Amino acid sequence: MNTDERLKKLLDASPEQLAAVDGILERRITETVQATHGPLLLGMSASAEFLGVSRATLWWMIKAGLLQKVEVLPDSFRLRRADLEAVAAGRRTCRSEAAPGFGDAAQRLGSPSHRDSSLVAA
Repeated sequence: MNTDERLKKLLDASPEQLAAVDGILERRITETVQATHGPLLLGMSASAEFLGVSRATLWWMIKAGLLQKVEVLPDSFRLRRADLEAVAAGRRTCRSEAAPGFGDAAQRLGSPSHRDSSLVAA
């Protein structure tokens, strides 16, 4: 974004947005870093419990490219807590074509029938 575009957005900003900008410029508002509590890598069972899905659904999500597994030992996998939090918050979508035809994995996860067995890849 160039300076002209930035100024146009500033002129079109709502009073709330202007107050937030003023707070940042006057150093009243500081950026806070959220500390992660707990392990940075979670096992498959803990990851499934974290998301509220079955292990089969978790493997489907890995196959669809929604999550990326980390191999810590031969045949022993973990998932990054940050990736799980992003999926839970709806900020992560399918990154690969590993499972064409499944559509947007995040949308399916957010639907009420995300635990439906028809969504789990065999």
